[in-house]
Amino acid sequence: MERINWFKNMNEATEDIKGGSKLLMMFFYSPSCDGSMKTINETLENEDVASLIERECAPIKLNIEDKKELAKERNVDWTPTFILADEHGRELERWVGYLPARDFMAQLLLSKGLSDFHLERHTDAIAEFEEIVEEFTDTDLVPEAEYFIGAANFKLTGQNDTLIDVCHILTSRYPESQWTKKCSVWAHLTHSAPFVGYDGGGSIGGGAY
Repeated sequence: MERINWFKNMNEATEDIKGGSKLLMMFFYSPSCDGSMKTINETLENEDVASLIERECAPIKLNIEDKKELAKERNVDWTPTFILADEHGRELERWVGYLPARDFMAQLLLSKGLSDFHLERHTDAIAEFEEIVEEFTDTDLVPEAEYFIGAANFKLTGQNDTLIDVCHILTSRYPESQWTKKCSVWAHLTHSAPFVGYDGGGSIGGGAY
């Protein structure tokens, strides 16, 4: 018996997430793919992984050999592929390939946070990024999560403070990360001064990225 309660079809899954904070999670796999089967038999059988998926998503499992048209429509050309989508089926984020349990959990939280960022649910996004920073320090995704904590806080408040703090954290702890290089444009900022052009509506404004 599988640990995860998979939804039977797309309509059932999308109906479950309407009006809530969960997202649709499409898991495309192939029975002939070693990465898919290792994901199914090991990663997705982990109790913590299953709990996180069911907390954040309405999951549906899709065999690409049976769902060839849907896989083509979704541009799935490698397995395993995970796609997060909103209640209308619009893709927000995806990741590809096998990951062991803790790395999978961090990736799911990052992708959920980025999805909420796209949906302008910035408070939810910050909580998800902070969970990575606090609980998954042993994974490679912490610098990206730190970067988007700054970006999401700026979107929420229009204030530079968190951008500056994140820049200092990344520079001191992860000097070789690409996310440190990306946040280097924030180094000249001063505290409590919104970017020119901020309109309070979650727009890019004066170049927070």
